[in-house]
Amino acid sequence: MRLRMYVKPLSREAKLVPESNGTLTLHVVSPPEKGKANREITRWISKRLGIPSSHVRIVSGIHSNIKIIDILGVEDDALARILGIDMKNSETGKTKSVP
Repeated sequence: MRLRMYVKPLSREAKLVPESNGTLTLHVVSPPEKGKANREITRWISKRLGIPSSHVRIVSGIHSNIKIIDILGVEDDALARILGIDMKNSETGKTKSVP
């Protein structure tokens, strides 16, 4: 499974917000320095899905607010249910996107 999302660092709490236009925004507490926010992203997603953090990988956007994240070992419908997102709103049906 692959997700594309906007990441907002230095937030008060870590949370995933499905926006009304079908995009995803992940708020993280960590600052965007020395990989701290990226580590928080992988830990947050893996903990929420109950999978090892090694199954969550940022494949694009290491130094950007827009990330493409691969998630292994989780079915699309389970991912959508756990994260509270609508997979039918995505452009490809497999990748949740941001503008």
